[in-house]
Amino acid sequence: MTSSAAVLERPVVLFDSACKLCTTTTSQLRDLDKSGAIDWLDLHDPAVRRRFPRIDWKRAEEEMHLVHRSGRVVTGARAVADVAELIGGEVGRAAAAAMKLPGVRDAADIVYHIVSENRHRLGKVMPETPEAAAP
Repeated sequence: MTSSAAVLERPVVLFDSACKLCTTTTSQLRDLDKSGAIDWLDLHDPAVRRRFPRIDWKRAEEEMHLVHRSGRVVTGARAVADVAELIGGEVGRAAAAAMKLPGVRDAADIVYHIVSENRHRLGKVMPETPEAAAP
C-alpha cells in the first residue's frame, strides 16, 4: 500500500485521536522523537484522509500505521518497531534490535493484536495524562 505522495519529507505516523491508549502512546513516542524525525497525524483529520487516499481507514483505527518517506506503509507491531528505529536513541535502538531476535516479532504481533482489540477498555482504566486533562 502506498500513499498518494511519491516521497514524503518525513515518515508519518497515523494515530487514532479517539482512542485514549493511542493518544497516550503517541504522546510518549512523540516525546522520544527529539529530532522531529516523524510527523504525527490524526487519522480523523479530513486533510490527512485526503492526503493518503489509499489507506484503509477502518484498519488504521485498529492499528498504528507508519507511512515511510517512500510511501511504503507498515502497520501494528512492525510500525512500532520502525518508529523506534526512526526515533533512535538508546530506547529506540534497543527496541529495534529486540524486534530482530528470533520469535520476538511474532510475539510482538500477538501482543499488539491483543492490546489493539482491547484498546478502548484499556483506555478507560488509564490514569489521566496532562494532555488528556487539558481543556
